[in-house]
Order: sequence, then structure tokens, then C-alpha cells
Amino acid sequence: MISLVNNYIDLLLHPIKSHRDFANQRMEQERMKKLRNFTLVDQDDPVTEKKGLVLDFATFAFISWVFVFIFSIYSLSFFHLSEIIKPVIEEEGFLSGLLSSNDFQKKLFLFSLLFEVVFFPLAAWVYVKFWRVIISFFASLFDKQVEAEGLDEVVNTSLVGNFFLVIPILGKLFKSISQIFYIFLGLKHNLKFTTIQSFIVVISPLIFVGMFIIFMAMYIMLIVNLY
Repeated sequence: MISLVNNYIDLLLHPIKSHRDFANQRMEQERMKKLRNFTLVDQDDPVTEKKGLVLDFATFAFISWVFVFIFSIYSLSFFHLSEIIKPVIEEEGFLSGLLSSNDFQKKLFLFSLLFEVVFFPLAAWVYVKFWRVIISFFASLFDKQVEAEGLDEVVNTSLVGNFFLVIPILGKLFKSISQIFYIFLGLKHNLKFTTIQSFIVVISPLIFVGMFIIFMAMYIMLIVNLY
């Protein structure tokens, strides 16, 4: 377990080196397979043993889940603290509008927080599948030969961005930005995309959303003009 956590931290702190190592290991394995007339690498091979240290999706999700729990704990603490100081601040008339919230908003906040913690593994699974589809699409578009193993390495390792949830207030923002950044590094240094290609891939969801909004706006305008 300690070795898994150490690997997680190493991927967090040294993503470029880690992805280069992943790519080099796959190239070495492929070279050895060709030298052995396309037979599988033996279990005693040192390259395979080193490859075994790579974390799979379940391990990434489990360790990241810990940081989601931490995020939920201090979020609840801040929520409880705001409820304590709210009457005092309202009496002084200072920022009363900012802290005011009805029961529905409070319940919605607590429910969303509980939902995020309980269903994090499912959300992480959807996140991984989503980026696998996006990267596979652009790999075909850019005529890149991407192995499933390399694809898993790029997408799974981006889950280390959940570590930044330990940062109060701005944790979610840092998490989202860092995950995109880790995918970018994985595309460039592991799957050998160019810088421009990697950038296009990571911003593609925004492009798709923008195109969808434009399409819907044009469709609505067409319907309005017809009537």
C-alpha cells in the first residue's frame, strides 16, 4: 500500500518523467517481443517488473477518493462555521446578503456534497471513459497509433489532480485545471502528440460545447423565423 501511495505522489510531482518512462517501457517491451519472435515477455523480465508498479484505475480512484473525503470534511466544517457566525454578522449588518441562504439551498449543498463523495468512483469512471473516447477520436484524426495501455496511463494518471482538493476554497478549480494539464503532459510525453495536437485535444470539450450552443441558437432562430 505504501508503495502505491509513493507511486501516486511520484506521478503527481514528476508527471513528465513518469510519462516518458511509460513510453520508453512500452517501446522496450515491443523491442524485446520482436527479438523473441513475437513471444510474450517473461514474468521474470526486469521491464515487466518495473511496469507492474504502474497504478491501475481502481488504485487511482481509491487514493483520489481519500482527497474527496478530505474536501467534504472541511467543506462541512466551513458550512457549520458559517452557520455559527451568521447570526452575529447579520446583527452587525455586515455581508448579511452574502451569507443569507434558505433551507432549500442548504439542503441542496449538503445533498450535492454527499452525492459527490458517495458516487465519486462512478464519476471517475465516467470521466475516464469520456477522455478515452476523446483521445481515441483525435488519435484517429491525427493518424496516431495509440495503444490501449498508453491511453489508460494518460487518462488514469490525470486522476492525481484530485490531490488539489485538499486546498480550501480553490481546491475544485485547481483540481480541474491540473487534470487537464496532466492529460496534456500525457499526450505530449507519453503518446507523442505534438504540442498543438495535445492542446487541441484538451480544449476539444469546450469546442464541442461551443459548437452545440451555436447550433442550438441557430436552430431556435430558424424556428422563431418560421413562426
